[in-house]
Amino acid sequence: ANSFELQKTLKEGGCKYDIISQSNIGPCVVGNSLAAIKQKVFEEKVVSWNEMIQAMEDNWKSASSKRIQKLLLAAPKFGNDEVYVDQIVSDVFESYLKLLPHYTSLRTGKGPKISAYTMSTSNITSYVPNGLDVGATPDGREARAPLNEGCSPVQGTDRNGPGAVINSVSRLPNSKVAAGQLLNMRFAFESLEGEENLERFLAFLRVSQQKGIYHNQFNIHSSQLLKEAQKYPQQHQGLIVRVAGYCAQFVSLMPEAQDAIIARTENQW
Repeated sequence: ANSFELQKTLKEGGCKYDIISQSNIGPCVVGNSLAAIKQKVFEEKVVSWNEMIQAMEDNWKSASSKRIQKLLLAAPKFGNDEVYVDQIVSDVFESYLKLLPHYTSLRTGKGPKISAYTMSTSNITSYVPNGLDVGATPDGREARAPLNEGCSPVQGTDRNGPGAVINSVSRLPNSKVAAGQLLNMRFAFESLEGEENLERFLAFLRVSQQKGIYHNQFNIHSSQLLKEAQKYPQQHQGLIVRVAGYCAQFVSLMPEAQDAIIARTENQW
């Protein structure tokens, strides 16, 4: 049956498959935070729980808070091919996925053959304004800073190259994130110059696909160029960037979104 035969709109239950998703924002911030607590508070015992909470409430401003932030920043971060933290981030995804079968929509039993919820990390630019409402987090992130976008590593925390990023992302339950698993990466312009580098990039794409990563988006802009565009917007009206699920003029974005793109790791081979 279709919506015409049932004489119902899609919202009333006139579709065959009624699959709904929310855009999950910041799962890697959560995973990195849990990994930092696990390692620094419980295993190495170099920071106490109360010290960590006080430093977060202080937003890492005092000398003692800065010392604690440095310790927490040194904990493993998602995107570096480290199973320790990658598994925790994967568990964050799985914990959400386990909740979904317990929920039904308003259309369940009213027409659709299947009515269910699924997961998505296609949060477009919302990781920036959502971060404005989130205080300091145990991974060392400062209050009001952006969360991570999609399933991408937290901006600037992936330091072991593009291969490490896709190895980390491949450990996530990607096949279960049916409404879109969004990975964004940035490469230095020179990384794609010449035939040899293009072959490397093609090989990178093939390996990504083999590892079950079905959505990866790229910016090929240097930090220097993007910062110059911030300073002289009139001279860079034609600069187009991939924000998340869409492209936009870089100079048209709000400053926080511009900074978040600049903060993405500039990968090189």
